[in-house]
Amino acid sequence: MSEILFGLVALVAALVVVFFIALSIHWGSKRVTGLVPYVFYPVMLSIAIIAILSNRDFSVSAILLGVKAVVRHPASAWIGRLTSLFVIFACGERILHRITSSDKPQAMPMLLFWSFTLYFLSNIVSPALFGRHTELSHEYLYVFLAGCAAMLMTPKEVDMSIISMRNANLLFLVLSAAMLAWKPNMVLVNNYHGLLPFLNIRYAGLASHANVLGPMVVVYLLCLWRKPFAWRPMNLFAWGLGLASLLLSQSKTNWIACLLCFACIAYFGFRQQIRERLFDYRRPQLSILMIFGFILLCTMGLLVVMFGGLDGTLSRFVTSDEGFELMSLTGRDVIWQVAVQEWHKSPVFGYGLPLWDDAFRASIGMPYATHAHSQFYQSLASAGTIGAIGLVLYAVVLLYASARTAKASEGLSMALFVLIASRSLSEVPLAMTGFAAEALTHVLLLVIITANYPLADRQAVRARRTRMPGMA
Repeated sequence: MSEILFGLVALVAALVVVFFIALSIHWGSKRVTGLVPYVFYPVMLSIAIIAILSNRDFSVSAILLGVKAVVRHPASAWIGRLTSLFVIFACGERILHRITSSDKPQAMPMLLFWSFTLYFLSNIVSPALFGRHTELSHEYLYVFLAGCAAMLMTPKEVDMSIISMRNANLLFLVLSAAMLAWKPNMVLVNNYHGLLPFLNIRYAGLASHANVLGPMVVVYLLCLWRKPFAWRPMNLFAWGLGLASLLLSQSKTNWIACLLCFACIAYFGFRQQIRERLFDYRRPQLSILMIFGFILLCTMGLLVVMFGGLDGTLSRFVTSDEGFELMSLTGRDVIWQVAVQEWHKSPVFGYGLPLWDDAFRASIGMPYATHAHSQFYQSLASAGTIGAIGLVLYAVVLLYASARTAKASEGLSMALFVLIASRSLSEVPLAMTGFAAEALTHVLLLVIITANYPLADRQAVRARRTRMPGMA
């Protein structure tokens, strides 16, 4: 009886798959643009709703570290399934449209595509099949499908993607702010001693952690800079909400990352205007302002060193709990040691993708270690040497592609790469085991690189012709 039931389920599943394939081909056959730019909405909304339906309470400080389990609402599973179906349909439709379309498609950056595929094979397929602890799951395919679909995007769809990312994050921040008024313990950590002495709270919003909210806000601000709202009051509200959320998150690494990303946008997007103003001696205001700011910073630094009792302050800080956390990188050094030990046990294919699950964390006595807190150590421990090599090769190609399209994208590609690279030092932003918020940043970067590659090629040709006046 069970065999018959299993056969019927398999038959129904196969028919559903065939139906969805036929539906996606029929639906997308006459459409130049697909639904991929809109995947940001359901993913961000599902993260917010699942958090609202949960029982989490940040008044218990250990929850922020993941020590206490959060009970998920039964509806959360269905929200996740519906979101996954939409992602599969949207991405599958674009891939099938590219395969079946008779029109001449836009050239795909093949170097980026093959390096992305190699990263998927070395960090997902290899440890899933050959790791010390093998495990297969349909969730491992979502980011790969989204990445492949992102590299099929047209220049028209890049603006749609940026606007969707902006709006989805704004909705997420608005819902987080509403929960701040309704259930503050769900989004706010009290008695936090951070860098700002007058602020003893830390805002995580509906994200799982304040350090997760930080990069989401940075991406949102970058999209808002690139595509501001037409209505000025709405634009001011959007900037105010984003900057306030980033400030209250008290995430120092994301503050620095935000400044670096804005510097990329300013340099590649307004480089000519900045150069003209800096060397325009008829209007020296900008140069004078920069020189005055540099002198002011140097003066403040000297005053702190001379009269601020710096030695005593540093001594007290080093002996404090906050100083100990900083010196030990908030306990990450111990987690990295565990990751290296697991790599020594399985140096080729790694521990496998179940690394850092509940059972593993219980075995090492670190219930807060949900990942390796480093993209490199995560790949090294879970996927072994093969995974680490795949990560390094993909990172090099991603850097090259981001730099190549930096001017064409007005600095947005390089800014997103800088954000991902800075996050990789202490987090795992290139994880492909599930469709989380940071996976959206990865997908958005692939969209922007792909859409701006043709423009970057044309700019390179024009630059070569400018250097060689004899060419037509």
